[in-house]
Amino acid sequence: MIRQTACSHRAFAKSTAGGSVKWLAVDRILNGLSRFQKNVYPKHRDLFQKLALGQRPEALFITCADSRIDPCMLTQTKPGDLFISRVIGNIVPPYPDAIGGVSATIEYAVGVLGVADVIVCGHTDCGVMKGVLNPEPLEPLTSVTAWLNYAQPARQAVAREENQSELEFLLALTERNVIQQLGNLRTHPSVAARLEHGDLRLHGWVYDLGEGGVTAYDPDQDAFVAVETPVTHS
Repeated sequence: MIRQTACSHRAFAKSTAGGSVKWLAVDRILNGLSRFQKNVYPKHRDLFQKLALGQRPEALFITCADSRIDPCMLTQTKPGDLFISRVIGNIVPPYPDAIGGVSATIEYAVGVLGVADVIVCGHTDCGVMKGVLNPEPLEPLTSVTAWLNYAQPARQAVAREENQSELEFLLALTERNVIQQLGNLRTHPSVAARLEHGDLRLHGWVYDLGEGGVTAYDPDQDAFVAVETPVTHS
């Protein structure tokens, strides 16, 4: 369990106003950890002790690192249900480009854990998509700029329509980027093998941050449509 003295630890950052130092307390995070240990863990002790012996997630969920997205809250899943990969722009570099964390996560989830579904989930108001549309301010950030290159095919595939608002254009790019990353997923050997075998499904989602809605890519319509959720009975 957490030591009491840890609650006094703090991180600090320069405030943008007047150069004064603004303290950013981690106390709230540590207090949350304390509540988890005291209140949440005891209620789900059996689940956590079972998970301590191994995992069998049902799906790989690839989404943006944006702090406003909580995959487990969005899908109302429990610990152990989702294997999660979070990276800015929910980008999946095509194989064998950029061998690293994303490709290793995909390979492990699909090839070792045997997940049945892979979901690529974009979201509205995505800063990466804004950066793709307006890259100049990001040029000093060399790693970010290089990463955004993987979204350029989506940008090149989307043309702004007459009378289309900026928000509508941003959404169109966000959707096209999800489609692009689904295509990149198929280049990974572990994914290609499972698709050929017929026991893996790929899904493309876009989550509306403000409204809570989710649309899913329908290849037959080449469009994003509202997700159809199964009917539940109380």
